[in-house]
Amino acid sequence: MSAADLPHWLVEPLDRLLAMGDAIPHALLIEGPRGVGKGLLAEAFAAALLCEQPGVRRRACGACPACGWFSAGNHPDARRLAPAVEDGDGPEGRGERSRHEIKIDQVRALADFIGMGAHRAGRKLVLVDPAHSLNTAAANALLKTLEEPEGRTVFLLVAPTGARLPPTIRSRCVAFAVAPPSRSQALDWLRGRLPEVDPAELGRWLDLTNGAPLAAQTLAEPAVAAAHRLLLQAVAAVPETAALKLAEGFGPVPAAIWLPQLQGWVSDLARVCAGAMAQRYPTQAERLGRLAGMTRLDRVCGLATWLDRQVPVLEHPLNARLFAEDAWIRYEALFARD
Repeated sequence: MSAADLPHWLVEPLDRLLAMGDAIPHALLIEGPRGVGKGLLAEAFAAALLCEQPGVRRRACGACPACGWFSAGNHPDARRLAPAVEDGDGPEGRGERSRHEIKIDQVRALADFIGMGAHRAGRKLVLVDPAHSLNTAAANALLKTLEEPEGRTVFLLVAPTGARLPPTIRSRCVAFAVAPPSRSQALDWLRGRLPEVDPAELGRWLDLTNGAPLAAQTLAEPAVAAAHRLLLQAVAAVPETAALKLAEGFGPVPAAIWLPQLQGWVSDLARVCAGAMAQRYPTQAERLGRLAGMTRLDRVCGLATWLDRQVPVLEHPLNARLFAEDAWIRYEALFARD
């Protein structure tokens, strides 16, 4: 990805990275909230590091053979580590494609690449995205490589926060934080990408995703939009409707789609319980107010903590139906009478 294709709030961070020149560390951790574009930034930075005819401020030219190879995913001096995707072991045993961890075999496969010289007499690059998907064995195997890098190899790790990585990995990386854009920047970008959507609706989507424009953009996708509608129906039905009944509707929906939305709802419920205004779901203030009168802040905070702990497992195999049942039973318990 070239700088010209980057969302505008990422251009300045890219220039700061490239300004390091030859002082670029051998291991860099690019971290930031979900949906802020840190993966896009890492791609643009990687392309610039491998470009053979860099342009203004050392940005990738987008036209040389190296840029073409990187864009096509076959640059001889670049490797990518991402969660493996396999068939036949999805939720409920339905043979769906499931995302897993980054495994030790993938890290071991880097050995020959790291050990040989660069094909193009420049840098070699390893992009690990998302780095928090490294399983324990893979992280331990990568650690040795990070401790003893060879040649001009640069590792780019992408993660929401360094806290999601083992301390041994985190301590060997230089962190580079990517901040969310301003609300006006985010809305401008969304209007450019989704001109057919009502600007007021884009603002609501941005509220739902805590100001993360790439995450807000996903709400235009049919599956995500359907999950959002299903969630609003469900939270409006509890406690009158049994949690197990509600969970049936969420079983077929990947938890990675609906769990962040439930997190936003519970966060708003906690805010209302504490006497503050709803932030993610301001149009649901009346319903949130009624629910806040039926529970206690400590209960809501307990559920919020549990939901936060589930995020790391969303990219791992799990039984979608049982997970949904567990989550909605816990939500229903907020309103149980003492």
